[in-house]
Amino acid sequence: MSSMSPSRPTLPPIASHPALRRSPAAASPRRRRRPRGRDADVVAARCRCLETLVSRAFNLGETDLRRASRGHAPVAFARQVAMYVAHVWFALSLSEVGRRFGRDRTTVAHACRVVEERRDDPRIDRVVAAIESAADLWTGLADSLEAVS
Repeated sequence: MSSMSPSRPTLPPIASHPALRRSPAAASPRRRRRPRGRDADVVAARCRCLETLVSRAFNLGETDLRRASRGHAPVAFARQVAMYVAHVWFALSLSEVGRRFGRDRTTVAHACRVVEERRDDPRIDRVVAAIESAADLWTGLADSLEAVS
């Protein structure tokens, strides 16, 4: 007895399915490009300004935020606030924020969750709101100076 019965129809190969016949370029998802040239300089300047704002708000040195290790809890939370503001306020992708702060995008996502949860505390919310306001003022000033030049 053969393994295939004559009454059973044969199926066409999977590769012949119309949905799988697209070109590889059309099937690949769109990827956000990294900012280049002047845009990359603007993003870098915003992140440096944000590091300065956050380090002053939390009474830390700027090098504390850039360390490869996690550091003590206050340093880690200050870095999380900086990453949160960069993502939410400057509308940078998690991957871009991660590149700017030397962290993985999943670490940035975790930082955003932590800061959102801790904003229920009015003291934390005031500090984060002050940093957001200062970042907004700096962005407005930088944009107006750019328009003049």
